Order: sequence, then C-alpha cells, then structure tokens
Amino acid sequence: MENQKNKEIIVGIVSFLAIALLFIGIILGKGMKVSTNDKLLKIRFPNSGGIQVSEPVVVNGVKRGSVIGVKNDNSSVLVTIELDNYNDIKIDAKAKITLLEITGGKKIEIFPGIEKEKFSLKNEMIGITPPDIAELVSLVGEVSGDAITLVRRLDTIAAAGTELFADGKFVQDLKYSANNASELATNVNLFFNDNKLKLNQTLNNLDILTKNLKNAIDKHEPSVGRILNDVEFALKDARILLTNADSTIVDANKLVSNLNMITNEIKDGNGLVNKLIYDKDLNQKLDSTFIYLSDLIFMIKNYGVNVNVRLGSRP
Repeated sequence: MENQKNKEIIVGIVSFLAIALLFIGIILGKGMKVSTNDKLLKIRFPNSGGIQVSEPVVVNGVKRGSVIGVKNDNSSVLVTIELDNYNDIKIDAKAKITLLEITGGKKIEIFPGIEKEKFSLKNEMIGITPPDIAELVSLVGEVSGDAITLVRRLDTIAAAGTELFADGKFVQDLKYSANNASELATNVNLFFNDNKLKLNQTLNNLDILTKNLKNAIDKHEPSVGRILNDVEFALKDARILLTNADSTIVDANKLVSNLNMITNEIKDGNGLVNKLIYDKDLNQKLDSTFIYLSDLIFMIKNYGVNVNVRLGSRP
C-alpha cells in the first residue's frame, strides 16, 4: 500500500514537472517573457502593419527584445514590447515596422535617437508603418490603368518626335540655330576678351566715382543741412509774404470797389463829388464863401479883433 502511494506521489510530481516544462517550452518557443508593466515600452502605430505577438524587436539591426502585445486603441494600434535594456533609448527615438525576411514575417526597427535625455517608459513612442508588398501590389493595380494611358501617350509622343526629326528642314533649322548660338557665344567671348581691360578700367572708375561721391556727401553734409534749414526759413517767410499779399489784394479789391461806387455815383449824378463838379449854384456859393472868408482873415490880420467880454453879471 505504501509503495502504491509513493508511486502516485512520484507520478504526480513528474506530471507537474512535465506540465511546467511544457508551459516553459511554450513561453520560450513563442519568445514571450513575463514582465511587469513598468518594464514595457509602448509604441503607437497608425495600423498594425501585420506585426504579431512574439515578433522580434531590433535596435540598429541588433535584436534586443520581442513584441508582447498588439491591440486596437483610439483608432490606432498600440504595440507593447520588451527590451533587454532601455539605457540607449533617447527621447527622439523612432520606431518602424519592417519586413523580417523577404519570404515573410515582420519586425519592429527602433532608431534610438541622438538626444541626451532618455526616453521615459511612461510615454508612448510614435511609430510609422511603411507600405508592405501587398499594399504596393494593390497600389500598382490601382495605377495600372493610368500607366497604360501614360505608355500610350509616350508612344504617341515618340512617334511625333520621330516624324518631326525625319523632316530634313527641321533638322537643318535646328542645326542652323545651334550654329548661331555657338557663333553668338564665341562672339561674346571674343568681345569680353578684347575689352577685358576696358571693362576693368570702367569698373575701377565706377568704384572710384562711388568713393568720391560718398566722401563728398560726408564732407558737405553739414553745409547741405544748413542750406536746407535756410530754405525752410525762406519758405516760412514766403508763406508770410503770401499771406500779407493776400490781405493787400483784399484791401485793393475794397478800394477798387469804392472807386467803382464813386464813379457810378458821378455817372448817375448823385453824391457830393458830382455836386462839387457839376452843381453851378453850389460852386458859386462856395466861391462867395471862400471870398468872404479871405476878406475876414485879411481884416483880422490888419486890424485885429475887438472883443467885448463881460464876466459875472448881465449887461
């Protein structure tokens, strides 16, 4: 009975070890490792690109880990990987899904970056998914119709070009144009070679003229400033003179208006001037008055004035 029990215990232990070895073999065969989340790197791709769990992860072409998980997340794909170490992964690191072999399989290629700051595992790395062979084949199928049309157009263009060059006149004209261009280039070179010295002298003279002009401006700049100030003062005086001239013209216009008014009064027979000139009675009265006044002044001058003045009482 005891032997039977020992055998059962041994069979149980062997079965447990076999199951454990089978589990470990499956894990090792799939390339999976048991790790905590703080030791995993998350990379976000626009799509999975055919990557699967246990696919290798390489850094600069050297295998450093494997894919732990692939899942859809917020209209993109979040891939979780584990590396042997993260010391050389910088903050500007990039990831890309590429072909593992030409026959099939995928891998994640990580470019570690060159910045000094290390990548934090709390952040997500941004990855890109280049088109694979299937997508390229699909794209070629989509553009095949346009490619056929393009080939036909190229064939038409080639035929037109052949026909064009088959025309002897066109070829002759083309040769003539090429000869003219060659002669023109030769003449230009000869011109520059023959006049190189003169051109250099002209450039030197322009340089000297520019320097002299600059020196003259620097030398006479204060005088030019004073002249400009004097011109400004003269303009101010001219404005004042024009203002006074305007006032004088206004007064002259008033005087002319008065003269016109007097002239009109004389013409119409109204006014004092008309009476002084044309009224005979007034003229006679004025003459008599002036004669009496002259006699009075003569008598005063010769005989004086006898004034009888009494102050303080009535006569």
